[in-house]
Formats: sequence, structure tokens, C-alpha cells
Amino acid sequence: MQVFEFALAMVFLVMAFKLIRLAIVHNKLPRREVDAVNRELVERLNQVEERVRVLERIVTDERYDLKQQFKDLENERGARGGAA
Repeated sequence: MQVFEFALAMVFLVMAFKLIRLAIVHNKLPRREVDAVNRELVERLNQVEERVRVLERIVTDERYDLKQQFKDLENERGARGGAA
């Protein structure tokens, strides 16, 4: 019986080792995918932040307000001219 018990213990150890190894490999793969997704999201966030900076510069520019006033005047003239 000792040989049988030894063989059974060896089979159990090999199976346990394979399961542990599979679990470790399985846990590593999603992290890589998550890291790739995180990198992509950070890059997109950086692009959005840059766009917001550009828009802030445009909107806070003194000439933007003047251009907007001219557009408002043109729209006001167009509304009066079409209604008259």
C-alpha cells in the first residue's frame, strides 16, 4: 500500500502544481489587457485635456468676444431683414 499511496500523492501534487500554474498564468493575462486599456484611456484623456486647453484659449481670447459680437449683429440684422 505504501507504493500506491506514494503514487497517489505524486498525482495529487502534479495536479495541484498544474492548477496553481494555470491560476497564475490566468491572473497575469487580464492584467496585461487592463494595462493596455488603461494606457489607451490615459492617452485619450490627454488628448481631451489638450482640446479643452485649446478651446479655453480660443474662448478667453479678446478677439473671440469681438467676433461673437459681430456674429450676433449679423444674426440680428438677418432676423430684422427677414421679418420686415
